[in-house]
Amino acid sequence: MLPLKKPLAISLFLLLLSIATYGFLKDVSGVPSNWMPNDKVMHLLVFLALTLSFMQAFSRPFWQVFGALALYGALIEVAQATLTSRMGDPLDWLADVAGIVLAAAVIRLLPAGWFRRDLA
Repeated sequence: MLPLKKPLAISLFLLLLSIATYGFLKDVSGVPSNWMPNDKVMHLLVFLALTLSFMQAFSRPFWQVFGALALYGALIEVAQATLTSRMGDPLDWLADVAGIVLAAAVIRLLPAGWFRRDLA
């Protein structure tokens, strides 16, 4: 995966962020419980994708990416608990953080030139 051009990378990140926010705040009372058997895996994968797209879109050190997305994950859990009929779960937030960390590991494993490496 070669680095995307900046406007495309920003558009992709904003699209993924919008879809994630909608999905995390959507009322799921009518969704069958077996639709997503492991909510934590879903959180991990969403934050893996958000982190990879964020790092392509914005040239920021990893600690800033980590802070911004970890805060977003925490705010989503608070919003679920206060603005929807869903319950916020601290373990969901830990899965979010695991997805961010996994993204950093994936970036380090990719060949040079395939991804921005602003992980300092």
